[in-house]
Amino acid sequence: MKPWGLITARPSEFLIHMRRGRVRDVSGQGASCFKLPGDAVAIIPTSVQRLQFTADQVTSEKVGVAVTGLAVYRIVDPLVAFRMLNFSFPERASEKLQELLQEMFVGAARRLVANLSVEECLTRRKEGIAGELMREIAPVVSGRGRLDDRTDSGWGVVLDTIEIQDVRVLSATVFENMQARYRREQERQAREAELAKERFLRREEAEAERVIALTKLAADEEVRQKRQATEEQARLEKLASEARVTEARLAQELAVQQGQAATEREVTLARLNADIEVRQRKQQAEEAARLEQLATEARVTEAKLAHERATAEAELAHERSLAAARASAELERLRQEWEATAARHETQLAAAIQEAERLKAQAQVAQARLAIAEAELALAGLEARRTNATQEQELRRARAIREIENTLSPEVIQLTLAQQLPQVAAAFQQKMGEVHVTAVEGANPFGYIAAAVEGVMGLARSAGLKVPPSAPESR
Repeated sequence: MKPWGLITARPSEFLIHMRRGRVRDVSGQGASCFKLPGDAVAIIPTSVQRLQFTADQVTSEKVGVAVTGLAVYRIVDPLVAFRMLNFSFPERASEKLQELLQEMFVGAARRLVANLSVEECLTRRKEGIAGELMREIAPVVSGRGRLDDRTDSGWGVVLDTIEIQDVRVLSATVFENMQARYRREQERQAREAELAKERFLRREEAEAERVIALTKLAADEEVRQKRQATEEQARLEKLASEARVTEARLAQELAVQQGQAATEREVTLARLNADIEVRQRKQQAEEAARLEQLATEARVTEAKLAHERATAEAELAHERSLAAARASAELERLRQEWEATAARHETQLAAAIQEAERLKAQAQVAQARLAIAEAELALAGLEARRTNATQEQELRRARAIREIENTLSPEVIQLTLAQQLPQVAAAFQQKMGEVHVTAVEGANPFGYIAAAVEGVMGLARSAGLKVPPSAPESR
């Protein structure tokens, strides 16, 4: 460097101009200055620098290895680097910095290799050696080497990267042994791969055979299920036919019972009507006899009165001359008595007629009550027989359902019942073309039909089918 005169730095250099112990403002990247005698001027390179190092060390297995690495660094704070290093001669300062960093890298690499095995040195270059070197040296050169470092940031140097280029075993015998072991490992892996392939093929063949066997079993199971479903379908149809026959027989028996009940009711009503007619005739005869008796008594009384009147008239005529006034009074008295007697007789006759009508009405009411009681008794017997028939039908249906549930699955029951419900409905429709109804005092003659329909709906509900709820009975 010139002792005085104009000094200019390149764009990749930082110029520092000091005069009288102070840095002048002209200092900067690629700057120029005029150096006077007594001034200090330093040019610091800020471009990327390359440093290669080689460290020979014995590993933890007592095997010598040579580790070759590459470090890339640069000066990011020229003022700090100028203060820490002597850049009066830039070439010499750069060489000193490289020598210092190289010694640090070699020492740290030797310490790391001494704690690693040969395998780790060969396979863990980046994380085992380069990463540890970066974590150990970078804080020192960047200013975080000590906790009590209160000066400017380190050396003003930043490590960009550290790469391990080569790890070489120094002993040829050891290297050949390692190669042989590696080859044996490769052969072992090849044999294991071949065995794994054979096991895979055998497993695939076994899986294929298992799939074929499962397919065959599934086909056999499907055939068996279809055959069982056919048998169950035939059995269900037989049960349905028996149920229809039973329903028809019950309906016929119910119709016969209803006919017998109607015949018995008609006979009972005819007998009651005959008894009522006989009683009415008897009562009429008694009333006629009583009226005749009353009329006879009235005629006798009238005859007696007439006789008495004639006698009185004769006596009066005989005694007229003697007691005209007395005869007139006696005649008036007799006339009044006769009128009173006649009025009394008429009153008695009206009371007798009213009593006869009342007795007749009571007899009719008693006869009607008796007929109603007998009809209710007959209807109660008919209802009891119908209830017994319904209960027997429900018991047979429940027994059939239990037998079906014991032999069939719920899905088959639901499917079969859903298929047979239209036939049951058609059977009901065919059996009930015309119904003759006789109701006594508001009794519901269609109760057995509602009970039968409710039984079918209950059977469908017990099988798990979704059916609409029954409508509430209207009163």
